[in-house]
Amino acid sequence: MNDAHLDDYDVVRPVVIDSSKHLLLLIPSEPEQETCWTLPTVPMRSGETCRRAATRHLRSVAHFPALRISPLVGRLSRRDAPQGAQYVLVVRPAAERWPPSIHFALASEACWWTTTGLRSAGVQVEPAELLDFMDGYWGGWLPDGEVSLE
Repeated sequence: MNDAHLDDYDVVRPVVIDSSKHLLLLIPSEPEQETCWTLPTVPMRSGETCRRAATRHLRSVAHFPALRISPLVGRLSRRDAPQGAQYVLVVRPAAERWPPSIHFALASEACWWTTTGLRSAGVQVEPAELLDFMDGYWGGWLPDGEVSLE
C-alpha cells in the first residue's frame, strides 16, 4: 500500500501499557508539527479488524513479544479523512511484563507516561481524548466493546 492511499483506510492507534504502574507508552509527534505525545498510527487493510491490524503491526513490524488486546475499543472520526475512523486499542503483554527495552520497538524517543504526569506537565496529547479514555480504562468505568470517544 502506498502512502497516497492512506486516507482511504481506517486506522488503529494501539496504546501500549504497563498495567501494574498505570503507564502508557507514547512517541513524540513528527518534528515539523507542534510538540506533542502521540500513539502510532497503523493503517488497516481492507477487511482487516482493528485488533488484527494492531497485532500485525506490533508483532511483525515492531517485533513485540506476545501481546493481549483489551476488549475495549475507542472509536473516533478521522480529522484528516472525514469518511474514515480511527480505533484506539489497549495493548498489554501476554507475559507478566514487557521486556525492559520494549519502548525502543516503537521509537527510540518513546517514553512511558501516566495520565496524571501528562496532565501535570501540560503537554499536548494526540488524540486529545486519549487521557480520558485511559482514565476510564484504569478506573474500570468504560464498558468492554466499542465506545465513541467524541
